[in-house]
Amino acid sequence: MSERELEIAQLPDGSFTARFSERDPEVPVASWADIRRLRARHRQEDHWAPGVREAFVAAHGHPFDDWWASLGPEVQAALLVDPDGPVPAAYAEAVKRSLRSEPGRDGLRVDGSSFTHEVREFLATKAG
Repeated sequence: MSERELEIAQLPDGSFTARFSERDPEVPVASWADIRRLRARHRQEDHWAPGVREAFVAAHGHPFDDWWASLGPEVQAALLVDPDGPVPAAYAEAVKRSLRSEPGRDGLRVDGSSFTHEVREFLATKAG
């Protein structure tokens, strides 16, 4: 295990743990907030065992769900009109404000006037 990676694994009972160093015990994680907190505290990147990220998303939702829920319905609707397009100018300030507390480590950020590839994929899934 690398000292720079937050190792995330699933236990046989279906729960999830993270380990940030070989010297320390595994820590239970039950939300994306737990993972983001550990990531920031230890300045590490995620390393997921095969299939574990997908299982975590199935159990705890997408890492962008909290951000999405923080947006007003009119902003959500405007973003779904063209998931691959630029952020609508009328909602650019609201989107920037919503991202101020986001570290961008999951790809949740704006590059210029457009979202990152990860956010565009999330929006396309929401648009359905």
